[in-house]
Amino acid sequence: MESPEPPADAFLLLGDIARAEGEIDNALLYYRQVPPEEGFLLSRLRAAEMLVEDDRLEDARRFLRNERLRHDDWFSDLVALEVELLDREGLGEEADALLDRELARTPNDEQLLYLRGMRAWAAGDLTGMERDLGRIIERNPDNAMALNALGYTLADQGPASRLAEARELIERAHALEPDNPAILDSLGWVHYREGDPQAALPWLERAYRAMPDQEIAAHLAEVLWVLDRHAEARGLVGEALERFDERPLIDDLLQRLPGIAPR
Repeated sequence: MESPEPPADAFLLLGDIARAEGEIDNALLYYRQVPPEEGFLLSRLRAAEMLVEDDRLEDARRFLRNERLRHDDWFSDLVALEVELLDREGLGEEADALLDRELARTPNDEQLLYLRGMRAWAAGDLTGMERDLGRIIERNPDNAMALNALGYTLADQGPASRLAEARELIERAHALEPDNPAILDSLGWVHYREGDPQAALPWLERAYRAMPDQEIAAHLAEVLWVLDRHAEARGLVGEALERFDERPLIDDLLQRLPGIAPR
């Protein structure tokens, strides 16, 4: 009778022990034995981190490239992992170059297109974001994440002339995922940007009940303020200030509407 294969957690643990003892090569062998299931990406991340900590960034990148060849089903995840690693090392331009290179080879990879699109958004390149998310939507009209991301960005940062287009994209996303709080938030926000805070309110309230994060809190507080429900708006802002250590949208709201600060 054959012995059962050791569980993935065992290889991960052995890798962690070898890493802690400074046995890098042994740790690498253990991490590579974690099969393509739960724990797979974590093991590759830990292996790459270990090599970087040993001043072997190029070895870490080579390791991840080899893993992409060995595990084709995990190709996009492993590229994203290398992008994350490069960002941590302050090598954002190299991360961008990696994404461009891999997308030149696999131009319809939705995961990598979305990643590059959101990086473009973070860099203020809305044209680049729209290009990549638009390509996803063109090929896969039922990608709710891409529909919502593009619709919300157009609603939040685009010109008023594109608000109807933004709402159409978000409504398509909502039809696909009617209970997704991020999409509910987008629906509320596009109504507000269209000048209808009363229509925005129930969507934002529902979104905040489902996912009480700082972004939805900022949107809901602003709508409450515009509707002259000032005490509720201040209370929500006060709650957000206590709850979230990082709250960029709340901080922005306080700069734009100083009166909304809790008394």
